Amino acid sequence: MSLTPEQQQALDELVTHMRKPAASQPVGEDMFQTWLGFSRDELRGKVFSLLEQKSDYQERLLDWIDKNPLDSSIEILGVAAWAFYQAEKDSNPKIKTYMDAFYYISTCASVGYADIFAVTQAGRAIAALVMIIGPALTSKSLSHPTKPSQP
Repeated sequence: MSLTPEQQQALDELVTHMRKPAASQPVGEDMFQTWLGFSRDELRGKVFSLLEQKSDYQERLLDWIDKNPLDSSIEILGVAAWAFYQAEKDSNPKIKTYMDAFYYISTCASVGYADIFAVTQAGRAIAALVMIIGPALTSKSLSHPTKPSQP
């Protein structure tokens, strides 16, 4: 795929702008604010806030999976299938329904066989995440739920 001269010029301008140190950018000229509705500093603050809370989120997720292994597996795969469907429905001719997406995602979580393949970057990222955690979820889903400890 080649870019048109106008696209190349716009890309060059964007890259040049991104390489400028933040102090040299005029006030109000924040690409994140322009394109996403929030500033680079707000994004940085939100990312660092999430990273600080990562351990808490991870602990809560693992507790939920331990207490409800089958339910959590179905819910995680269901949400992943919905996200995959949203990412692929207009680009992938084999994704016509939510069930097509669920079929693909469920195979990503287990044996990995499918006649459907992701064609978008978002679809590939979702599939890769399911391929990473899927086998562990599948294994855990057949385990007995853990019981809350009695004092």
